Amino acid sequence: MILAALLLAAQDQHLLAIRRALQNSAASAYSYQVKGRFERAGEWTPDGLLTSRMKQYQSARLGERILVKGPEGLWKTPDERIGEQVEKPDPEAVDIVRTLSGAEPPHRMVERLLEEVTKGREPEERELEGVLCDRYSLYYAAPGLKEGLQKQLDRSIAAGTLPKPDEVRWSSGLKGQLRIYVRKKDRRLWKAVEERSVKIAYKVPDGPPEVKTYKLEMELTLGEAAPPALPPEVLERLSK
Repeated sequence: MILAALLLAAQDQHLLAIRRALQNSAASAYSYQVKGRFERAGEWTPDGLLTSRMKQYQSARLGERILVKGPEGLWKTPDERIGEQVEKPDPEAVDIVRTLSGAEPPHRMVERLLEEVTKGREPEERELEGVLCDRYSLYYAAPGLKEGLQKQLDRSIAAGTLPKPDEVRWSSGLKGQLRIYVRKKDRRLWKAVEERSVKIAYKVPDGPPEVKTYKLEMELTLGEAAPPALPPEVLERLSK
């Protein structure tokens, strides 16, 4: 019991250290890049301005106000973008605009992920491209991990990007890890890597099942401050 209490206290201290790093990040300007299912890049400033870029689209958000620039170079609201009629519509446009509309600053994304973790290991010192960091390895609770993966499995099957498996090995093939890198020199978030996976199996005639790994990955990297390149009229519309 005493050992369990000490481990829990240490875990709380690690989560507290990560949350402080997120607060430090939120209080300063930074650039960022997110890789995974929906890749985007942009900038954050402490006054709450968030910019994001995906392919030929760019968004700018301040509070609840958000504008999206399309391939033609015009800034419109998300509703105007989704409802517009064009001769040759981009088949990805709606998904991109919706993703940009719901985009959050990276430090807030990591805050939400921390709500799902249950345990972790002692932090380790790691160097990332010349940047000295403390790496925190955290693990997800099985119930929430299963729920999130089940939703993505169902979406992939419905979209036709994944054949429906004959078996999903929830009890033995479920894994989820979140690795967070905090820069030592200023205790700011520098990188976060999330991996969630489960083993799936397909029946094979006259042979053992074919086992594959269904995996979801997300990599988030922060960089030095880069002032958002926004026209004055866009900043004025966002500030109204």
